[in-house]
Amino acid sequence: MRVAMYYNNKDVRLEEMPIPQIGASELLVKVIASGICGSDVMEWYRIKKAPLVLGHEITGEIVAIGKDVKKYKKGDGVFVSHHVPCNTCRYCLNGHHTACETLHKTNYDPGGFAEFIRVPQINVDRGMFLLPEEISFEEGTFIEPLACVARGQRLAHMQPGRSVLVIGSGISGLLHIQLAKALGAERIIATDITEYRLKAAKKFGADAIVHAKEDVPAEVCKVNEDRLADLVIVCTGAFPAAVQALQSVDRGGTVLFFAVPEPGVNLPVPMNELWRNEITLMTSYGASPKDIQKAIELIRSRKVNVKDMITHRLSLKDTAKGFKLVADAKTSLKVIIEPQR
Repeated sequence: MRVAMYYNNKDVRLEEMPIPQIGASELLVKVIASGICGSDVMEWYRIKKAPLVLGHEITGEIVAIGKDVKKYKKGDGVFVSHHVPCNTCRYCLNGHHTACETLHKTNYDPGGFAEFIRVPQINVDRGMFLLPEEISFEEGTFIEPLACVARGQRLAHMQPGRSVLVIGSGISGLLHIQLAKALGAERIIATDITEYRLKAAKKFGADAIVHAKEDVPAEVCKVNEDRLADLVIVCTGAFPAAVQALQSVDRGGTVLFFAVPEPGVNLPVPMNELWRNEITLMTSYGASPKDIQKAIELIRSRKVNVKDMITHRLSLKDTAKGFKLVADAKTSLKVIIEPQR
């Protein structure tokens, strides 16, 4: 089978690998669509394991079933979660599924930028989700990123009537904008460094947009009744964005670090000021099965519009072009690879 082998952001090669052999409790899925995630182009995060086949936002069709698998059948359209929790450790039992050691060790074989993937037993057990008729294969590639967004806003206690500042209007920022709107945000302000993404933020529900190089806290106050934001969501790993977030949150508010700077970069935190103003700093990583179910329902019910975020659909041989589009972050939103093309 063909795969797109990642060496670095500028070196993604079309190569051949054997189709994975499945065991008695495993599945073989033909990958129909696989989204390129922003994390796929974070070289500091990916290159240490290269070469490898990336891709974790996949939908496909079951083409082979191990003899012990009873829940699924050939031809089923599915979303497959790459990381799954154990559901029994202290972290899972306390609701921190994405801190589970099992979740960080699980994956499918070899990765979503391939014609086929082998789904291990543990993923079959708790990482397989049938696609509703209302969700196309390409729309289903948004299930994983939207689940991560849903988890972040759930942990941040997003509530109706709150003002929200989204820093960084890439695909995760746009999903945060749409979800905050669906959850009843009173006012949503979005920032970015490119006009293309600022226009997208406006299109997908931001009430106001601010170029990230402007005085963002001052601009937030101008459009938010002279107040800073109740909830600030950081959707870029750029260090200035993290600093800006601390300056843009209102008293009693929350900063959600959905994205973070690379390792070794430390953020100076004005603890005394945060203490006096009762500001919460928090992080969110990944998604649990509960969040995935929520994302599926949000897409199925059209409460979040994902279809119009797709800007590029490319064949497997053009994966390198897709990586360049996502890494450049200038003229693309969601880039989807279609391995069967």
